[in-house]
Amino acid sequence: MGLAYTRAGAADAPAILFLHGMAMGPWMWDEQMRHFSDYDCYAIDLPGHGGSRQTAWESFDQAAEAVVEVVTAEIGDKPVYLVGMSLGAMVGVHVLARHPGRIRRAVLTGAIAAAPPRWITLLQGNVLAALLPTALGKQMFARMLQLPPEVMPYYLEGIRALSIPDFRRMVRQIADYSTPAGLEDIRVPTLFVTGEHDAASTRQSVGALAERVPGAVGLYAPGVHHGWNGEDPALFNAMARAWIEEQPLPERMLPAGGSAGERGRTNLAPT
Repeated sequence: MGLAYTRAGAADAPAILFLHGMAMGPWMWDEQMRHFSDYDCYAIDLPGHGGSRQTAWESFDQAAEAVVEVVTAEIGDKPVYLVGMSLGAMVGVHVLARHPGRIRRAVLTGAIAAAPPRWITLLQGNVLAALLPTALGKQMFARMLQLPPEVMPYYLEGIRALSIPDFRRMVRQIADYSTPAGLEDIRVPTLFVTGEHDAASTRQSVGALAERVPGAVGLYAPGVHHGWNGEDPALFNAMARAWIEEQPLPERMLPAGGSAGERGRTNLAPT
């Protein structure tokens, strides 16, 4: 069974794949799907989530192959762009490593090059797995993600559809995570980014990944956290469109490892 997806936009235009974060779903891309109405947008349910719950999560490589199967079966040969957040960004890295010729350009936010200390990842993940079926756990996770009130009904529906055994499996794999082989061979222009106020390990990963992938750029979004496409959708949309369409990036963006005083250095047409 193939992965489920939500489709919107212009069917005859180039395609954008949106890959959601862990325990999230296509709903998290609503602002982006509306903004990119001039593209053929596919917001995919990753294995173990939502409409793809019956496809068990096995590995990042398995998820990447399932995403590419959607491209092959539903999109065909037209240009495909990739936008991923958190878990979806990590899946996106594996897509680029395994099928670099299939993606035209990529925006990957919140991907990690290596996990925080293993015991911390496992502790946090196992606590969340135990609490997510409860009302308290759902509220705690929503606060961690900085979710606005208007998306809560969609978030709660997605949590109810989440496979908790698959969630635990993802946590274990993230705790032991290492990037796939072949990053140095990727020739897909890729923008690695995360919020300026994301966890230190994720901010460090932006620069590390950008250094390993030829031609990649690493940026921080000012004043926001991990799931920042909902915190500042206008900036996220402007950044993603600029990268996809090879236009100058928003001046507000910060170079990875930089500070507010270095604003303005990213206003270059990406290569």
